[in-house]
Amino acid sequence: MDTYLDIARTVLKARRRPMGARAILEAAYRAGVVPEHLRGRTQHKTLQARLSEDILLRRQTSAFYRTEPGQFALTEFITDPDYPAKWKTPFPARRRTRELKRADSLAVLRTVAVDLQGGAITLPEFLNRIHNTDMLTAMHPDEMQERGYCPVWTFSVVRKGNNVLSYRIGRYRDDRDSFAERRSIGFPGALAADDLSLFSSDKLGAQECSVSVLQQDLDISLAAFEQPAANRPTVEAVTALADLDSALDIVIVLSWDCPEWFEPTTRRLSLNEPCWLGTIDRINNFDDFEPWSAHVLNWLKCRHERATIGTAQD
Repeated sequence: MDTYLDIARTVLKARRRPMGARAILEAAYRAGVVPEHLRGRTQHKTLQARLSEDILLRRQTSAFYRTEPGQFALTEFITDPDYPAKWKTPFPARRRTRELKRADSLAVLRTVAVDLQGGAITLPEFLNRIHNTDMLTAMHPDEMQERGYCPVWTFSVVRKGNNVLSYRIGRYRDDRDSFAERRSIGFPGALAADDLSLFSSDKLGAQECSVSVLQQDLDISLAAFEQPAANRPTVEAVTALADLDSALDIVIVLSWDCPEWFEPTTRRLSLNEPCWLGTIDRINNFDDFEPWSAHVLNWLKCRHERATIGTAQD
C-alpha cells in the first residue's frame, strides 16, 4: 500500500469514524505521521484521488469504502459490532463506464418494440401489452438479438422547473457507446431483474434503477430521493427508440424534480459542459443531441405546448 493510503488507514483506524481527505490529513499532521515529502497545499486532493482510485479498482477487496460522497471509512469496520450501523452502508462508487451488459437484463420481444416505435404509452399500458410471460424475460444482452428480443432501458431526466439538466457525454462511458461526444438530457440505465425489490411500486423496478443511476452519476446521497417519497423519479412514458446504429430499444422515460440546492459541477466524472436547458426554448441544434435526447426534448416541448393551449382554452 502506498504512503497516502497508509496514512489514511492509520488515521481512520484511530478515529473509528468516516472522514474526508482534508480531515484525514489534518489529523495526520497533528499526529506527526506525514512524511516531509508529502507536505503541501494540495496533498488532500491527491489523497482523495488515491482513495477513490483504490475503491474503484479494488472494489470489494479495497481496504476503504465511502459512506457518502467525499467521506471514507475502513472496510474492516463493516463487520465490527461496535461500529455504528449508520456508517456501515457503502456509498456506490461513481461509474466511469456505463453498464452496457448485465447478466439478468430485462428483454422484450422485438415485435413489441416495433409496434411501439413512434408512440409513447404509460407504464400500465406497456405492462398490459406484455402480459404474456414470453414477451418479457431476463437474459444476457449477448443473447437478445439471436432470440428476437431487445433490451429495456431507463432514461432519467433531471428537472428544475421548466428546465432540464443537459450535459455532453464524456469518457465515463464505454468506448462502444455510439452516443459519445453528443449532448444528452438524460441518464440511461440498463434495467435488470434485480432492480425489482419489495420496495418497488412500478412492477419492473424502473424507479429503483433510475435512483441508482442518478445517485452514482450525480454523486448524490440516497437520502435526496427518500425524504419525502415524492422526491423519487416519476415514470413519464414508455417508448421504443433507435440509437445511432438503428438498433431498437424499449426506453422507460422518467423525470426527477431535483431539490433547489442541486447544481451540477464539472467535478462530476459523468458530466461535461453541464447546463440547464429550457424545455420551452427553441432548440436549433437537435443534431448535437444523441437520438434519445432529441426525441424526448421534442416530446417535452410538444407536451408543454398542448398544456399551454389547454390552459388558454379553459
